[in-house]
Order: sequence, then structure tokens, then C-alpha cells
Amino acid sequence: MKRKLYNMDIFEKKYSIKGGRICVFNYIIIAYCIVVAINLIHKNRESIRQLTAKQLILASFVYLSTVFLWFICIYYGGNWIAGQFSSRFMQLVVFILLIIITISLCQWPLRKILNRVTSGIFPKD
Repeated sequence: MKRKLYNMDIFEKKYSIKGGRICVFNYIIIAYCIVVAINLIHKNRESIRQLTAKQLILASFVYLSTVFLWFICIYYGGNWIAGQFSSRFMQLVVFILLIIITISLCQWPLRKILNRVTSGIFPKD
């Protein structure tokens, strides 16, 4: 019988979602995403001011819808497809490839829709 160097059950209860707490790394990722979003809004504030209220609402809706679509495809589709492989390494490779493919495929329609909704103000290259 192998001897454990540490008690993983205690670690999982304290630092995982199973134990009712979110890992500190998740807070770092959330904070980073918020900082990036604020930075993008700040950099594009002149372009945002040119938009009408309707264009701003529609552009926000398009962004949120696309992010939601990315999430659904990556989370559910990625877990299902990656689950078909027994090797953990292959699961990771397939999951990363699915993320890259999903974001690449969703960028083109997002750009076309935003260009139409904002009358060419967004997206800027």
C-alpha cells in the first residue's frame, strides 16, 4: 500500500469548489478579465461615445451572446469530446484545440455583425 505524502481530501475541501470555496487562482483569473475589460473600454472610449444608445445596447448584446456561445461550445462540447480520450494528455490537447477552433470560428460572424450594428465604428483592427 502506497503512503500519501499529504491528505488530498483536506486540500480538496479547503481549496476547491467541492468544499464550498473557490480556488484563489479563480479569483486571479476573474480579476484579470475585469482589468482587461476596463482597459479595452478605456482605450476605445472615443469610439464608444460615437455610438447611439441603440447601437451600444445591440453591440453589448452581440458581445455577450458570442461569449455565451463560446462558453457553451467550449465547456459542454469540449468536455464531451475530450472525454472520449482515455489519456489525460490527449484530453488536454483536444480541449485546447477545440478552444482555438471555437474562438476562430466565432470571430468572423462577430466582426460582421458588429460592423453592421455599429455602422462601421467597430470592430477596429
